[in-house]
Amino acid sequence: MKFFFLSINSGIIVENNFTNPGNMKKQFYLIFLIDLILLTNCSTTKYVYDESSNQRQKELIHVRSGAVTGEIFLATFSVLLSAVSGTELDYYPSETRFKKIQLQNPTNDTVYVNMLTDVYRDKLDYCDFMDIRIPPGKSCRMLCPVNAEYNVYFRNKWENEEDEMITINTAGLSSVKLVPASTLTSQSK
Repeated sequence: MKFFFLSINSGIIVENNFTNPGNMKKQFYLIFLIDLILLTNCSTTKYVYDESSNQRQKELIHVRSGAVTGEIFLATFSVLLSAVSGTELDYYPSETRFKKIQLQNPTNDTVYVNMLTDVYRDKLDYCDFMDIRIPPGKSCRMLCPVNAEYNVYFRNKWENEEDEMITINTAGLSSVKLVPASTLTSQSK
């Protein structure tokens, strides 16, 4: 009897026999690990409610995915060409253009976020992200240009007149906790 295992996230189909359960268990763990890696490394647009910001985030994800795929292809081709020709051919990957920033909401209220920068995405548009709504206790991963200065405006109630602002540089940052009144407490004496 044969069994087909389909992994929804990675799209891998593995054919296996029930007669060798140890082999099936190893393959299951391998596919589970691949799925876990793919799920935890994804940027999400589900909390971005501004249509242009949502489209911009999707474009950045596609550009980055294409670049990573190209890098993998070139590195593999370099290794194969080195093995066939018998020469040492070195491939140096290009520098990273995008980075994932995790915006965390540790509060009990939804946090409303706008991220503004002076970095252009194309000739007409900045790489700004508007109307990000992060539910309580959740986080949102955003793909941003590397070494970009962002002014992050946030508040925990839609009715609030004043936003709090922090400035971040994406080069040395991977996570930001958005706690309202954090700028007020840091400025108080």
